[in-house]
Amino acid sequence: MGWPKSILQKYSECNLTIHNYFPPAREPFILNLAAQDEPLRVRSIAVCKRGIDLCHKFGGRLYSFHPGFRVLRTLGLDFEIAGEDIVSYDAAFGKFTRSIEGIVAYAKSRGVKIALENLEHKNEAYMMTRPEEFAHFQDIFPEVGVLLDMGHLKIASNRLGFKASDFLRTVQDNVLEVHIHENDGEKDLHREPLKGDLMGLLDIVDCDTVVLECRNLNMKRIILNLRALEQVCI
Repeated sequence: MGWPKSILQKYSECNLTIHNYFPPAREPFILNLAAQDEPLRVRSIAVCKRGIDLCHKFGGRLYSFHPGFRVLRTLGLDFEIAGEDIVSYDAAFGKFTRSIEGIVAYAKSRGVKIALENLEHKNEAYMMTRPEEFAHFQDIFPEVGVLLDMGHLKIASNRLGFKASDFLRTVQDNVLEVHIHENDGEKDLHREPLKGDLMGLLDIVDCDTVVLECRNLNMKRIILNLRALEQVCI
């Protein structure tokens, strides 16, 4: 764990958050906390625990992670179903909540806050994309915050036919971090939010940490987007 440690030490004065696959696994795989395959589920939990340990050691503010998927093992590296059998929602949610119970207990023992990210519903294996799913989850695990991904929300609301504002009002009191980026409502393109309408929804949510999560921007465009976000969020 040499290079992650050196990076975290270099930026130890920053308000660090650690997300999902950091530090990266030696053999890449898609984490699945709802896996029916027990070794794969345990391996996924171990990834989360390593992230929580890093937060504890270097004073990270938050560890956030993806929900599980409704397959026996896990998805392909491009989040495709890749020949996996789809399992029932109840079976997947049962394994998922069992995983969350262990992660919650571990995070509490290390004094680290944790948050679950909403996903974009790329295919029928996806979970935790709808308002009612997060309402139910928050009833069971009120101590787990939400990493609100606005780009994922735009895609999920478009594909599943719910209002993005309804989702925001469901989670608004539990959001610990926001990721903002834009797309066409179909693909997770990570475009700049200045060229879309998602920034206009941020006033529904009160959150101190907003991450600009875009691809292929030069420094000028990054600064313009950050200044626009400051105007919306302050």
